[in-house]
Amino acid sequence: MDEKGLIRRAQFGDKKALDDLIEIYYDEVYSFLYRRTGDKSTAEDITQSTFIKFIQRLPYYKEKSKLKSFIFTIAINTANDYHRARKREPFLHYENENYVETVQDSLENKEKAFLVRKAIISLPDVQRDVLIMRFYHDMKIKEIASIQKVPLSTVKTRLKRAINTLKECEL
Repeated sequence: MDEKGLIRRAQFGDKKALDDLIEIYYDEVYSFLYRRTGDKSTAEDITQSTFIKFIQRLPYYKEKSKLKSFIFTIAINTANDYHRARKREPFLHYENENYVETVQDSLENKEKAFLVRKAIISLPDVQRDVLIMRFYHDMKIKEIASIQKVPLSTVKTRLKRAINTLKECEL
């Protein structure tokens, strides 16, 4: 069934349609939040909260924007609320990954990947969100602008600043 049909059925209380919608977007939202926070447990918590809020707000969803934009807006706001409530700075670490590698190149690549993730995490939230949505989730600038409720030029500026900041990190 198409997405619009699933949305209508879910809005009228069809639990199977709701489950299908959640299944379609769950992994992508979790992936975004993991990249945003750098912590699996936190990303899981925020993802769960995101979909609880999605379920609560679905009856009010109007098809003016894509459902993906609607869900990502909830995810970003939920993540912001989470960090505000805990009065924390965004995580500047990634969970230790147990690598048993003997090849020097592989070790260097992983170190570089860690440094890139660390640099992305250190970006201001609005720049990090734009960068992750654009390059990790292949969203169009227009879709990101819709999610963040800002003009296209603002998204382009944030993306350019994020890229320039990463270039300055000399990764």
